[in-house]
Amino acid sequence: MMKNEVKSGVIIAITVIIVLVVVYLTTAIFMTGEIGNRKTTAKNDTEAQTNDNISNLYDNMIIASKTFEQPNDEYMVIFFSQESSSETLNDAISSYDSIGKETKLYKVNLDEVINKFVVSQESNNNASNYSELKINDTTLITIKNKEITSYVVGDKNVIDKLK
Repeated sequence: MMKNEVKSGVIIAITVIIVLVVVYLTTAIFMTGEIGNRKTTAKNDTEAQTNDNISNLYDNMIIASKTFEQPNDEYMVIFFSQESSSETLNDAISSYDSIGKETKLYKVNLDEVINKFVVSQESNNNASNYSELKINDTTLITIKNKEITSYVVGDKNVIDKLK
């Protein structure tokens, strides 16, 4: 009688282990791509460059409330809608990042809910803290020693400033 209980316990333990392994493998292969190579490869150089530009857009991404709290003495912050930004603007941002200029560029995506509080019908180029920020278009702000020293509005003007 004792042998049957031990035998049943071992069978149940092995069954549970097998079920857990199957669930893990299914999740790892199909859901997360942890096992196997589920990454798509770029079909040509242009697509690869576009993918690089998109990933560069996420580098140095901050939330609007951190605009005046960056560690650099002088830096720029671009406020833009990532969903509706032009390819030319995206290229200018990526190009600026890849050149590695002395003045660091931080990015605020106005499409994010957490950044919506700065979107306004008017602009405020004299803001001294994040609660005073008012952005009504693509805007590039240069901040030196926690004060705005340059305030550029509009895609074309921002692109020209980033060149």
